[in-house]
Amino acid sequence: MIVSIFLRHFKIYKGINYLPISEGVGFSSIIGENGCGKSSVLEALDFCFNKKGATDWPINNEAKSDGISGDNFPFIVPVFLIHKDKLRKETKPDLEQFNKAKLLSDLLWKTTFKGRGDFDKHRSELLNNYNPDDFFLLFAGKKYNDPGIYFGSFHNQLSFINDTPNKEYEDTELQRYFKGFYEYINSHYSYIYIPVETDVQTYTKLETQDMQKLMDKNIQREIEKAITQKTINQINKDLGKFVKEIEEVLEIYHYKGYYKDNLTMPDLVSKIIEAYFSIKVLNKKIENSKSIPVTELSSGEKRKALIDVAYSFLRKNNDRESNIILAIDEPEASLHISNCYEQFDKLLKISKDNHQILVSTHWYGFLPIITNGSATAITKNNKNEISYKFLNLYNYRENLVHSKKLHKGPLPIDYNIKSYNDLVQSIIISIMQDNQYYWIICEGQSEKIYFDYYFENEINEKNLRVLPVGGFKEVKKIYSYLTTPIKDPDYIITGKVFCLIDTDKERIDVSEYIKDKNLIFERLVLRKDESILVDVNNALMSPPTEIEDCLDPLIFYHTLQEFNINYSEISDLYSKKEFQIDEKYSTDFFDLTTKEKKVLKDFFDDKEGFNKILFAKKYIELAKQPFFTNRNNLDWIEEIKKKIYK
Repeated sequence: MIVSIFLRHFKIYKGINYLPISEGVGFSSIIGENGCGKSSVLEALDFCFNKKGATDWPINNEAKSDGISGDNFPFIVPVFLIHKDKLRKETKPDLEQFNKAKLLSDLLWKTTFKGRGDFDKHRSELLNNYNPDDFFLLFAGKKYNDPGIYFGSFHNQLSFINDTPNKEYEDTELQRYFKGFYEYINSHYSYIYIPVETDVQTYTKLETQDMQKLMDKNIQREIEKAITQKTINQINKDLGKFVKEIEEVLEIYHYKGYYKDNLTMPDLVSKIIEAYFSIKVLNKKIENSKSIPVTELSSGEKRKALIDVAYSFLRKNNDRESNIILAIDEPEASLHISNCYEQFDKLLKISKDNHQILVSTHWYGFLPIITNGSATAITKNNKNEISYKFLNLYNYRENLVHSKKLHKGPLPIDYNIKSYNDLVQSIIISIMQDNQYYWIICEGQSEKIYFDYYFENEINEKNLRVLPVGGFKEVKKIYSYLTTPIKDPDYIITGKVFCLIDTDKERIDVSEYIKDKNLIFERLVLRKDESILVDVNNALMSPPTEIEDCLDPLIFYHTLQEFNINYSEISDLYSKKEFQIDEKYSTDFFDLTTKEKKVLKDFFDDKEGFNKILFAKKYIELAKQPFFTNRNNLDWIEEIKKKIYK
């Protein structure tokens, strides 16, 4: 995938700029005010992938005034992080390019040469998570009005191309060595760019290049398979016979082709595309088996249709010839705020299917809810100089706190406040609609994994959304933001928001707490063999309870067994204890001592929270097996359903 980009003299970017885009995960966002250069990054990549021979780059005006001749040329250099198994090497030409990629990557991972910008810093972050033995770090870019490949600041540092270390080389020698390398790397990707002004009818025509990328089908090949050469031969034979009969009538005249006498496969394919596919227009199905052309939808619905089409094709077809990079300018453009969350949720789901999503956006409501993604916040000063802050959204809140400590004075924009405002507005509007939404706001990703399974029917059929926000303090913050508008008598609320947290040792007091049928805030407490949902300010605080304490004991038992090999302390429990078959909840699946309970607590409370997530995924995997299908009802889950939908 693309992890960063070097830009020089492209649109707003004067001089050499380095922008990190990702730390190797599928969802990347570029945020900032209008005119700061968000869309320019996506457009630059479009020139690299889809407009390779273009000579009409939008060059920075100041750079034009200064002159872009000589060494002052514009360039675009994407930086790729690619698993070594993902590059083709089956044929001899591919293997040659693969070996060049290995040499280039080895140099870029290890070089002490100081490139422009924060490349070194970003590379260090990548090294924390990716092993150079398994992953290539590669450059493959272009400079303005030049057919060759360009490596940015490192263009003159690639001494491995000749047999003499540190020997200087000419550009012609470099281009000869890397001939075909740019095309080789780019051929592994299909870059689809949807600008904000995209016309939905034109874009969704089946014969367009982007639609064929989404479908992962080449219409010309499909038509050729349907026609076959035998059909072409028969058509030419029959038509030739027909023409001869006409010529016999004409006697002294005959018909002769200017360039050829027979139809070829391309002739027929082009006519079929023109006659069949050009008349097909995307329609949206509505009630009573009717439909409406996308051209007649509202601006927001048109934007939504673009994402819906991409979502449908990419989620249902993961076995592709090339990796999809879907870049979208302002997915929220013209969209009612109530639909923003759903729009971004679809893009997040696509990114989890091994596709890369790049978005530029003004809607920051997604920032608190992303557990695997990044944001590049771009700012521009009054001298048109660009600066950025890169946020790993896995620990988004911690990054913000750290940024404030390092940055003297306030940050250029308070992303934290704006992100919560955007998200809460989206939730409020969604629960006021005729087709109202329902929400469960929970602490973490592991809770969402369980809830996505246990509330599957409600999610698919009853507009339920499960939103993890990263701890009880964040749940409380969302609740606090929601209380004022929900108490407002001018708002007619028809949906519900159910906030749920664990019970910790420390007492939690929510001063804003109100009893309201549309806004519920409760804790999960396990007591006397039953799980109890209590008001968040209820005095009942013992015992401390987490969701892992309230699961099915048999499924929990078999799930934990999967972790025996890597955790000797857990293995010891299984060797000493017997499964308590009559217990109702997972907290008592063994008869554990206080010390033994701490073993489990330490397992689930690992520093990064990975064990909770891994355990939740394995638990759901087992719960779906036929052996456990009669154990998939938890009384407290059913209680939540009743409270939400009564």
